[in-house]
Amino acid sequence: MKIPAHTLYVVLCYAWERYEHLDSAAAREHASVPDDLPQNLMARLLRDSFRRLWRRGLDRGYLERAEDARRPKGKIDMARTVARALRSRARVAVRYEELTRNVLPNRLVKSTMLRLASLPANELDPGLRRDLLRLARLLPEVDEVELRGEFFHGVQLHRNNSDYGFLLSVCRLVAARLVPEGRSGRYRFRAFTASDTEMGRLFEAFVRGFLKRERPELGLWPGNKRILFGVVAPIGAPVVPGMFADIFVSARGASEKRRSVIVETKCVDKPFARDGKLRSDHLYQLWAYLTNYPRTNPANRSPAGMLLYATDGHSFRHAYSFPGHPIEVRSLDLGQAWPDLRRDLHHLANDLAELAGASASAA
Repeated sequence: MKIPAHTLYVVLCYAWERYEHLDSAAAREHASVPDDLPQNLMARLLRDSFRRLWRRGLDRGYLERAEDARRPKGKIDMARTVARALRSRARVAVRYEELTRNVLPNRLVKSTMLRLASLPANELDPGLRRDLLRLARLLPEVDEVELRGEFFHGVQLHRNNSDYGFLLSVCRLVAARLVPEGRSGRYRFRAFTASDTEMGRLFEAFVRGFLKRERPELGLWPGNKRILFGVVAPIGAPVVPGMFADIFVSARGASEKRRSVIVETKCVDKPFARDGKLRSDHLYQLWAYLTNYPRTNPANRSPAGMLLYATDGHSFRHAYSFPGHPIEVRSLDLGQAWPDLRRDLHHLANDLAELAGASASAA
């Protein structure tokens, strides 16, 4: 799936709800290179975000150190001192805390810059490679770490290091796309494809983030909406799995024309089956949501449904009248420039408002 660099940048900002970056100088720079490689975009985001953090001051923390010292400092470790017979050498084992930049967020950032800089010559702009290596050399005291998911989940953001949010999101995305190249210590960057689970999550979060910020009148559910089966399971039976709709537009108001809308976003290579029919797995999933939601919400009118597919270069829209549930199957072309994609997103919002029985307020 080929997404223009500036469009991909905007997708990330909405998906991560970093709206303050949409009108920044970086956004204008990305707009000037719409056909750039995605890894070059990632490198620029790393470089620019790190430079901002460097000017404000990098995060630091206290880490415990242990060493054999001639002069006591911190806490004396008597057990270790005796076990190693350090007193005969006029030394004692001590433990103390040191304020340092060698904390997990900085380790992840430095390691990501070095991994990205190791891409082959034809896969990364040479100027960006030099910038990343130069910035990494500013952190000689910071250790490298493996870019594993549990390390990213282990970072706790708070008021003092909240500026790392966007930067670490970029690092996590880069880490998921870097593939080791044998034992050479170099990496290759995997392209974004429609079959990627990660691309599917980004697409879902992007659409939700855009609608939440740009069309708040829709009353969008803030996250995945849990839809209950309403089943009663016997004691000891396996737990029934939960259902979570990607995007949920709540029915608001007392009008009988109002109904909720359940949207399932899909990012796949082929939106339709080989014979041109709708994909049964996607349709059955949406149908399960539509038919089970009224059982636990009897006061609400039967919801409408939508299958929204991410595409690259082509568009479609089909409307169906299933018994009690109008359903739309449509696309959103991520391969177009951002102004055109923004227009299509507002059209999508207007259609969601129409399905929900509310008046549209297009931007």
